[in-house]
Amino acid sequence: MASSSRAGRARKRAAGQTAPGQDPVVETPIIQIAADDPKLRKIEYSTSYNFIPHEVMNSVVNHPILKFEEDTYEWDRFKKFQKMGLFQHRIINWEWLAEIGAGEEVRELLGEQLIYAMNCIEPQYVELVLEFHSTWYHKEGKFEQGNALSFSFGRKVYEMNVPRFAIISGLYTEEEVRRPEFTTCLRGAYSENRKYSVGKRELKAFWESISDADFSQTNLISTVRNPIYRFVLRLLATTLLGRKSGENKANWIELFVLMCRVQRREFNLATVLVDSISRGRRGGDRARLDMGPYITRIASHLGVLDVYRPEFLHRGPKTVIFGLEDLQKAGIASWEAPYGWEPIREGPPVQPRQRGPVEVVEPQQEAGPSGVQQPPQSPVQPAQQAERRVPLPVPLTLESFSGYVEQRFDRLERMIELLHRGRGAPTGSGSTFQVDEASSRETDSG
Repeated sequence: MASSSRAGRARKRAAGQTAPGQDPVVETPIIQIAADDPKLRKIEYSTSYNFIPHEVMNSVVNHPILKFEEDTYEWDRFKKFQKMGLFQHRIINWEWLAEIGAGEEVRELLGEQLIYAMNCIEPQYVELVLEFHSTWYHKEGKFEQGNALSFSFGRKVYEMNVPRFAIISGLYTEEEVRRPEFTTCLRGAYSENRKYSVGKRELKAFWESISDADFSQTNLISTVRNPIYRFVLRLLATTLLGRKSGENKANWIELFVLMCRVQRREFNLATVLVDSISRGRRGGDRARLDMGPYITRIASHLGVLDVYRPEFLHRGPKTVIFGLEDLQKAGIASWEAPYGWEPIREGPPVQPRQRGPVEVVEPQQEAGPSGVQQPPQSPVQPAQQAERRVPLPVPLTLESFSGYVEQRFDRLERMIELLHRGRGAPTGSGSTFQVDEASSRETDSG
């Protein structure tokens, strides 16, 4: 479990470390922030100045940290994200759990480290959330590479590996990332073979051991038989994996986390957070820009809030506890007093941990580092198979019916995306930093 002084220690360690060889975990630089470093990622801005506002600006988009040069990677993302409101994160109501005598049971299932990660209640700031998401870049499969992750705060680019990100995000101490288990424990669930990961077959087997429905592209939480598992999946969708669209759907990352906790398998919370930040944001008018409290925590550890004062930034929605009515609508809590869990529906026993590998997972072949980023190539789309229509969930609740309707919207959005790609829509070519955002994970991003 994270200690109360972790944030202060992480901040002191993270700021300004640029020299290679200071951390035995890697042999590459941990954080690079020197503006004159020719190897550092460059972000172009439409203004040459970066003044520090001493009052709240009348419009968020006028802030100097968001003045990206047009037709760049960052500008394209910013134009998409600036239309989204910020997501309101919701956390565990421990008082209610104590009232129904379930506090210890939930604590044992989640574990103290995951509880700490989910209980992120820092205020969120619109300007910092927009800047972070607009500039975020993740080189998948480059766990220990010094520029595996990069983003900008205050028009200053930060590049680092996953172990260093684990420290500045407050999830781990430096001593904890030095443990061999930090590198070798499970990192996620992916459709392609990867080292230290689980595959679709294993995730499917776990889902079908806890749910009344077959594993599909859209897995409704309301089909999970155990209300405590439904509770955990819903909490993940409002905290560490927050999203407005499709809260009643369990994506691959959420199922991976629940599976690891049920089967008592150690997993890497830092890679979960990285995957959560990296997933695509969609949902049209229903979409919200999430991860705000976690972004504030990272900015605080890097000293960003000492320069861009919180009182001169626009505040986002405040984190609140998960209300009883929300749990009732989701089919997790009973509607009649004394309020408690909905009954567990009968079904086959939950799948125990596999003693042998379910899938042969080989290390992912990594391409050598390149000095020049290539523009993204449109992926070749495989032949599309007709998606099986998922029946209405039973029992039918207000929340489960809402999730069922969202399936129809999501399917329509996927069809529009495929048609858009098929026409070969042009992308901006003026960016000095182009990447392909297409993910190999079959996850419902919301």
